[in-house]
Amino acid sequence: MKGMKESAMGGMSKVAGSLQELDPRIIEQIASRINFPASKDNLISQAKESGAPQGLLDTLNQFEDKQYNSQEDIKSEFQKVQQK
Repeated sequence: MKGMKESAMGGMSKVAGSLQELDPRIIEQIASRINFPASKDNLISQAKESGAPQGLLDTLNQFEDKQYNSQEDIKSEFQKVQQK
């Protein structure tokens, strides 16, 4: 039983770790290709087309479902998600 709990915790650490390890330059690279304003779905589509890592797609899925008007909006939302 103890092993199962530790295993579950380890999995959570990996998810949180991958979010923390995302390079902000990846966000900037994808944001630079977006025509603003852009919806959450637009961001996810562009990230997929750009071959973004799964960790970034997971992060984008946690974004609020709203319009983003600039790269700064995207960076701000990314920071909010990281702090969760």
